[in-house]
Amino acid sequence: DGSGQISFDEFLPWYSEAAEAAKASASVFQGIIQSRRTVDRFDETPVDDAVLRRAIECAIAAPNRRLTEPWRFVRLGPETIAELAEFKRKVDGDEGSFQRWTKIPGWCVVTYARRKEDNWAQREDFKSVCCAVENFMLSMWSEGIGSKWTDGPIQRTPEFAKICGIDTEKEKVAGVIWYGFASGGLGDAIPKTRKKGVDEVLTFMP
Repeated sequence: DGSGQISFDEFLPWYSEAAEAAKASASVFQGIIQSRRTVDRFDETPVDDAVLRRAIECAIAAPNRRLTEPWRFVRLGPETIAELAEFKRKVDGDEGSFQRWTKIPGWCVVTYARRKEDNWAQREDFKSVCCAVENFMLSMWSEGIGSKWTDGPIQRTPEFAKICGIDTEKEKVAGVIWYGFASGGLGDAIPKTRKKGVDEVLTFMP
């Protein structure tokens, strides 16, 4: 009525609509989190780098208590992947998954800053990077792209770091995220299993 005040009758429809919109948004967001799966087998179709950039935008929005922003992301191209596959073949022989490596379309190496003295700060940085990786994978999943956060002895070698252009004096490797369209679709991804439910992990204190 021009008085600058809102009556209850005017407020209630707006509030109800806003509450329903918030509830719907929360349901979609929670559904993405709960439905995400690890993908082991990928279609060779390349993923547009715009999808990767959006995933990294989400990754670097992760909680970072000290505002150190310790993360770095290295997107590997076909030549680098082939070089890594050949290195793996030399280390492991013809057995194993080295041939499959070259068929995974998306590789993103995740690193974080190395600290020489402050172990507590290093731990805080790693926690932030773990959150960043989760955000990255959720963003990919929301766009229909599967992913897998990998780690292993090959990634801990000086040769791996050199091939990927990583200065181990300044950075530590947190792992590699493989990403791409899942073979057979996301519905064929590894089922998520948890042994414990909410009531088994949640404690209320007075």
